[in-house]
Amino acid sequence: MPVPEIEQYFHTVEISTFNVSEDGEKLVFSTNINGKYNLWAMDLPNTFPYPLTAVNQNSSLIHIDGENRTVVATFENDGDENFQLHYLPLSGGKPLPFNEKEQKSTCYHACFTKQLDMYHSSNHENPLLNIYRTDLKSNQTTLIQKGENAPIVVAAVSPDGSAYIFTETYTNTHAAGFYQSAGDKVAVVPDPTVPHVIKDVRFIDNDTVYFVTNYEEEFSYLASFNLSTYEFQPLLKIKNQEMKAIKVHNGCIFICSEQGVRDHLYQYDITSENVDIIDLPCDLITKIELTGDGTLFSLGISAHQIDTIFKREPNGIWTKLTNNKVLGISDDSMIKPEVVRYPSFDGLSIEALLFKPAEDKANGCTILWPHGGPQQAERLKYRPLFQYLVQSGYSIFSPNFRGSTGYGASFQRMVEQNWGNGPRFDCVAGMDWLIEEGHARKGKIVAMGGSYGGYMSLLLGGRHSEYFCAIVDIFGISNLLTFLENVPASWRTLMDQMVGNPEKDRDKLVRDSPMTYVDDMSKPMFVLHGKNDPRVKTEESGRIVGTLKEKGVYVEYLLFDDEGHGFSKKDNEMDAYQRIRSFLDSVIE
Repeated sequence: MPVPEIEQYFHTVEISTFNVSEDGEKLVFSTNINGKYNLWAMDLPNTFPYPLTAVNQNSSLIHIDGENRTVVATFENDGDENFQLHYLPLSGGKPLPFNEKEQKSTCYHACFTKQLDMYHSSNHENPLLNIYRTDLKSNQTTLIQKGENAPIVVAAVSPDGSAYIFTETYTNTHAAGFYQSAGDKVAVVPDPTVPHVIKDVRFIDNDTVYFVTNYEEEFSYLASFNLSTYEFQPLLKIKNQEMKAIKVHNGCIFICSEQGVRDHLYQYDITSENVDIIDLPCDLITKIELTGDGTLFSLGISAHQIDTIFKREPNGIWTKLTNNKVLGISDDSMIKPEVVRYPSFDGLSIEALLFKPAEDKANGCTILWPHGGPQQAERLKYRPLFQYLVQSGYSIFSPNFRGSTGYGASFQRMVEQNWGNGPRFDCVAGMDWLIEEGHARKGKIVAMGGSYGGYMSLLLGGRHSEYFCAIVDIFGISNLLTFLENVPASWRTLMDQMVGNPEKDRDKLVRDSPMTYVDDMSKPMFVLHGKNDPRVKTEESGRIVGTLKEKGVYVEYLLFDDEGHGFSKKDNEMDAYQRIRSFLDSVIE
């Protein structure tokens, strides 16, 4: 049989989100099954999907009403991340916006009551967001709360619609939760000024809410808040695991947690306090949902398996509802990474993923992949680019430097106001470890990453050029000062703590900007960007490209007119990655 074409790794189906009807008979998901994102559906138990929309836009939220008549979903426009609320019949059709005036704004979250009310947060009239209530029967919208001190997001609504929980986000590592009812605002933890996060809030009834928080702890845990007594109570902690999502049904709570590069799933009995671990069919869980009878559905992915929606049968066996595969390539043929650890410059232990090609294919070049965020992590998820390049002979090394999620609150905070030092030295220590272990050679390394990873690749290329033979920057930041000037308005209150204050911290921001070291950048560079990027404006790429070309440094620049901060269209993604491969091949020849 012929050896698979490398491009086959891109002929994959991604699923960004999903939901299932209360009766478990209708599954709706956002997928690029036809090359562009649309809503598709299944009439379970039949698993052959059919389209609901033809708008060719991604969705971040899907809700099916309790009467199985209407779908509420958000849609962006060519990667601009302005996810606007729409509705359409459950049978499909053209999505209609709830409010035409919100076209250039974003719905950050929405919650629904059985009385057919929708509570949602939007930056339509306020960069700090407002909370609105929309009557889904009449489409009448009422403003119920304005964001004043920080961005506010509705987190959960009581079953009878009489109360809700919302969060105020001060930084990525400090998002306090408050109970709002009859004009009263009550914190759900004893001291909301202590840095912590509140997420995935669930009303059990009109008296109790359950949620995930890391209040006064390194790792997030399960807690409750009594709406009558205002009592906060920690319920379940799992050592060195970060709880991230919960679902509640008949006295049981399903808990999804992350531990470094992997996820775990548990079932917790509220009355007996028993905890059972549930075997997973994949490495990572993107989302979990429950039907009215307690049937569990999950969206999962692994380093060697693409997005798949699973259903957990009564006997505990997981069934694939979307049996998507890489074109002509079995899961066993995928290259799985090694999970490694190495000591950084100050002794801090750093976890990383190391992908190695077959020995007979190895070309001697190693790619350093700093992940985006920076408060995210590189985990065991399928990346077509990784499989594409590793199968082509490249090694890939992705460190979860300080600031990454999944390793505790203190570790995550280490990147705040420290974008250009600690994480950079973690990457340098990682390259030194690779060289010492025989996995890389100095001068035969490529720094490549997107967003913060693009920023770090540029910074490393300017400050440690001796390690590299090339740089690939995918919508990265070249100047922290101009980046701060242009961030979305809803982000601006967060930036002082996350990155730094342009006035107070100007010297540090200049020191940590890649443009400061442009004269030391001499290696070939490939820069990619999306014209509709709302997070990192194209001027960040245009500036570095123009300056390096004036210096005579070889630079390729690829700008997509119909993309934003990432790839939403399969054709563009394949074009970008094929161009990256061609660039890399030319550099190492």
